[in-house]
Amino acid sequence: MTETEPSPPIEAANTSAAVPEAASDEKATAEKAPAKPREIEMPREIEIKFIADTAGLASALASPLLSGEAAPSRKLTSVYFDTPDWVLHRNRIALRVRRSGRAAPMMTLKWPAEAMEGVFARGEIEFPVPKLQPDLTLFEGELAEKLRELIGDSPLAAKYETRVTRVTRLVSHGAARIEAAFDEGVIAVGERSRPLCELELELKSGEPRELYEFAALVADSLPLVLDIVSKAERAFHFAKGSAPAPLKMRPAPLAPEVILDEGVARVALGCCDHYIANWAALRDGDDPEAIHQMRVALRRLRAALAMFKRAIPCGEFELFRAEARDLATAMGPARDCDALRELVEIGPLAHFGERKDFSPLLDALEQRRLGDYQQARAMLASRRPTLFVLKLSAFVARRGWRNALSVEELSILTGTIDVFAAEALERLYSRVLKRGKNLAELPDAQRHRARIALKNLRYGAEFFASCFAQNRDVAAFIRATAQLQNVLGAHNDAASADHFLSQLHDSGAARAAGLVTGWYARGALIADEELAQDWKNFKRIKPFWR
Repeated sequence: MTETEPSPPIEAANTSAAVPEAASDEKATAEKAPAKPREIEMPREIEIKFIADTAGLASALASPLLSGEAAPSRKLTSVYFDTPDWVLHRNRIALRVRRSGRAAPMMTLKWPAEAMEGVFARGEIEFPVPKLQPDLTLFEGELAEKLRELIGDSPLAAKYETRVTRVTRLVSHGAARIEAAFDEGVIAVGERSRPLCELELELKSGEPRELYEFAALVADSLPLVLDIVSKAERAFHFAKGSAPAPLKMRPAPLAPEVILDEGVARVALGCCDHYIANWAALRDGDDPEAIHQMRVALRRLRAALAMFKRAIPCGEFELFRAEARDLATAMGPARDCDALRELVEIGPLAHFGERKDFSPLLDALEQRRLGDYQQARAMLASRRPTLFVLKLSAFVARRGWRNALSVEELSILTGTIDVFAAEALERLYSRVLKRGKNLAELPDAQRHRARIALKNLRYGAEFFASCFAQNRDVAAFIRATAQLQNVLGAHNDAASADHFLSQLHDSGAARAAGLVTGWYARGALIADEELAQDWKNFKRIKPFWR
């Protein structure tokens, strides 16, 4: 399926399946635009979490990699609080009170870190409290003001809790000190409960790259799966009977004065975060948008690294591009099934469904989709995507591209990102104009090359739009690019439908398959009629970086 709009900040993707019926009270309040908390200048923690089963956690406990200074095991009870309309959850904030043995309970507030810090970082502040109830009067200054703004006079109530036995060890890796916390227990909501097995690696001292490198060693040797869903988030979905929603891209903030070295880090990290942010939606849900967003994230990453490689000849860029391509390809069959099903439902089925029986075709499509999704989830549970994310995170944290430059060449990294962006976008724009010459008359193979160039231009425009935020032509340019990309995609849609339908051997589906083939052949002809005008509209808009 083609893309139709530029990527907004990370939010629930537009899909009715993202919010199950059991979460209807959340849906009722979701229309209230949650006030985005201003950034809180408080300590950050960097933590990498793995989920496992009981056997996997036992293997981790027995691993020499995770041996270290051990503390006595503790039983932790954590109670999470929110307002009746879940205002804290909607703003991605967790408020809990935790009890450990006879020690005074500890109240903890956690919130998302800045986008540039990545999904493994978050803000955290805590205070001792006399009982298992939060005391908001302990928060001061700007933090207290923000909580008052969000909560107002709404009461806070216990929503769910976690009860775990925790074993902690302090592990050394290079110059870093890393706390390994092994948690085994349950998430409890009223009388219901579900098991909880996690390993958390938190950086106590040292460089973030050492944490990522150590986590990659752990993931490569133990049956663990990387996860970014917090205990609070997991408990929320258990309470609601819901699944995490697919998430769209959150553009990396790039002011014009940001240097290229930092810009590379933010763009690459943003794509990586977009990819892993959709794992839970695929693993725990069935929304087709999850796989779509994961593949988009990997395509964006490949486009970004290709742009940066022209200025910075780093061999690792190409290694990560190749791995991103393979990971996206592995999800391709599942995505193709989703796209074709949607095309059938909104096209021929909507028009001919009352006169023709599409059930055999949809049944065959669903059977194929279930198998492809099983393979996609198996791949996600394997080590490969986990190692990809951790190694890419370590590469970004250590600014690995600097090693590809001589001392004299390093100065290129101190240039401002807007200069690099203008040059990169101009080159991509020229490529589109060259490949798109006489676009409406080109054969499919050459149109496909033009569409790839157009897609890379669109991704580049979205990466660097904030460098030119004062230019009103930014949004118009991206819209025109997306529209032209979609029109060019009509031939791809028809070709994908033909390829799938040609593999069906169900005689009952033959008639519906014929209707689908004809429908999308007609759609391709209509797109051809629109192509010349959309190409003119695209060329008419002034490039915003000039």
